[in-house]
Amino acid sequence: MVRKQVTMKDVATELDVSIVTVSKALAGKEGVSESLREKIISKANELGYVFKSSKKQEERGSLNIALLISERFIDDGDSFYFKIYQKIIMRLSEKGFIGILEIVRSEDENKGILPNVVHMDSVEQVIVIGEMKTAFLEQLTETGLGIVFFDFENEEFDVDCVIGDSSNGGFLLTRYLVKHGYKRIGFVGDYKSTRSILDRYMGYRKYLIAKDQSFNEEWTVFDRDEKGKIKELILPKEMPEAFVCNCDVVAYRLIDTLKKAGYSVPEDIAVVGYDDYADRIPEGVELTTYRVNTDEMIRQCIHIVERRVRNRHYRRGTTVIYGDLIERKTVKII
Repeated sequence: MVRKQVTMKDVATELDVSIVTVSKALAGKEGVSESLREKIISKANELGYVFKSSKKQEERGSLNIALLISERFIDDGDSFYFKIYQKIIMRLSEKGFIGILEIVRSEDENKGILPNVVHMDSVEQVIVIGEMKTAFLEQLTETGLGIVFFDFENEEFDVDCVIGDSSNGGFLLTRYLVKHGYKRIGFVGDYKSTRSILDRYMGYRKYLIAKDQSFNEEWTVFDRDEKGKIKELILPKEMPEAFVCNCDVVAYRLIDTLKKAGYSVPEDIAVVGYDDYADRIPEGVELTTYRVNTDEMIRQCIHIVERRVRNRHYRRGTTVIYGDLIERKTVKII
């Protein structure tokens, strides 16, 4: 079945506004408040509306940018990448681009089946938000579209990447714990699930090795199933003194699991996270974490998109953006 093309009228009906208002918002014209413009652009992307470029815009280059996210990253309802997507489309809008979101089904990702948006003539660039399976990336790179990998890299593909300093972040979090007296430190995250988790794990291991700190494989708690989705955390029989978590969402899950098991944070066990992001923060929990500079990552990503409009052969390589360690209250100062 051919999917019906979404029109401005569809967007207007969804938000109970006039078609003129939708037209002004999507064209970046005056007469629409920023808050309403944001809602209209978000709804247009959600419905799959395709922006139609003017002749002048076509001379400049395609203004439609496909944004692809694997469904495994948004199923838990507390998705870091969905927040990233919302920020990216706003920054794209400010530059005269329209971001078109496509959630890639796990089955299609595994089989290398590309979404319809990639085949549209009006789309010439793609931003892949979060790691995708190799089979999918192989097919995507064969399209000849300009591609940016956001928050991951894959050396098998000659593609521009914008990433956070995951390895350094894992290293600094572990160093922070050791400097405050913790000697037995575990890690929460399936390091085989994504490259970013692996890098954080390797940063954690790097510091332990460099400083001859204790390491026990049983202190590694896996947080994802074989499909990459968050699963129940199983605590080790022999508990460490602290945990480095691969992301804040998992850190909050760990704190809840520890409390149910009778442990107090940070009195009994310290916990640190990564990202400085979560939609649902448990009441009373102030998490020590590593803040990812997502605003700068997005700025660099869109810079690549802009440069490629002017020169389709433009290459940037891998851009690494550094973050900051944020001290709060889930680590006891020993």
